[in-house]
Amino acid sequence: MIRGMFNFLQQEPSYKDLDKDWYVELSSSKYVWYDLLLHPPEGFDTKEQITDYLKQLQAIVKCQLDKRFIYFLAARKKLRFCVRKTPRYSFVGNDLVVYVEIGREKVQRKVTTRIFDIQTRQPIKPPVEISDRFIIFQYAPNQKVSVSIYDFLQSGNIELGINTEIHYVGYTRNPSERPINRSHRGLSDMLYRVSNEEHDFFVFYNLFKVSSIGLNLESPINYCVANSMIDEVKIDEEGRIIEKALIKYFSTETQETNKHKEEAELENSLERLAVRNNINSVTIHIEMEEPNELHRFFSRFVKPSDKHLFTCRIGKSGVEIIEGSSYVNS
Repeated sequence: MIRGMFNFLQQEPSYKDLDKDWYVELSSSKYVWYDLLLHPPEGFDTKEQITDYLKQLQAIVKCQLDKRFIYFLAARKKLRFCVRKTPRYSFVGNDLVVYVEIGREKVQRKVTTRIFDIQTRQPIKPPVEISDRFIIFQYAPNQKVSVSIYDFLQSGNIELGINTEIHYVGYTRNPSERPINRSHRGLSDMLYRVSNEEHDFFVFYNLFKVSSIGLNLESPINYCVANSMIDEVKIDEEGRIIEKALIKYFSTETQETNKHKEEAELENSLERLAVRNNINSVTIHIEMEEPNELHRFFSRFVKPSDKHLFTCRIGKSGVEIIEGSSYVNS
C-alpha cells in the first residue's frame, strides 16, 4: 500500500468540515538491550547484527505506509543468570529450573519453564548451559541456540515483578543510527543518572497507528480512517506530535530541562491540527497484544501499567493530559 492512497478524502466536505479526534494506538514495539551493543558475547558481533536488523526494520516500514519510530530509553533492575547453580530439569514433569540474580545485591530467584519442540509442540529436555547473560540450548549435536536472559524470560512468560522505567522519549527515521550511537544526549544523561550496577538499559522502538475519528450523529456518514492512508498530516509532523505528547505524559527527569520548549511545540501543533484539520484532541493508547513486564512502563509521575491510555488537548491553561479516552473503555 502507498501512503496517501486515499488522500482525496481530505477535500471531501463530509470529512473536511467534520469535528474530529486522533486515536493513536501502539502497533508494535521492538527492544534492544543496550548491554549487547557495548559488551557483545565472545565470538558474536551483536552490534552489527542489531544494526542490520534495525536497517531491515526501517526498510520494511518505509515500504508499508511509511512511519516514524518513537523510541523510549528505559532502565530496569539488572538481571543475570546465576552461574553458580547449574540449570536442571525437574525429576517430576518436564520443567527446566534455573536461578536468576536481581540487582546490585544479586537477590536470587528460582524460575521454571518448559521447552517445547517447534514442530510437535511437545515438551523436550535439550542439554542446557548458561553464562551470566545467555542460556544455550543444544537441540542437536551441531545445533546450539543462544538466548539472552531477557528473551528467555519473555518467551517463557516468566515474571519477576520488575517494571521498566522510561527516562527519555525521542523520534527517529533512522533507528539503526539514533539513538544507539553514543553521541545521543538523552542516552548519555540516562547512563549518568541511573546506577549501572543496579540497572540494565534498553531502547524500545515503537510504531503507532494514527486514526482520525469523526462522528456526526445527525449524518449517515461517520469516519475512522488511518492518517497514513489519507496523509492529512505529513509523516514528520505526525511523528513529532506523538513524541511531544508522550514526553509530556511521562515527564521524565532527563527531559525536564527542555520541558517548556517541548510543551510550547506541542501546543502549537495541537492548535494547527484544530485550525487546519478540525482535529481537536489526540488520544494515545499503549498496550501490548500479549502483556509482559518488560513492556510494563512507568516514570517518576506515571504508575507501572500494562496499559497507558490518555488524551492530550488544549485546555484553559494550555496543553493538558486527561486520563482515558472517549473512544475505548479506560
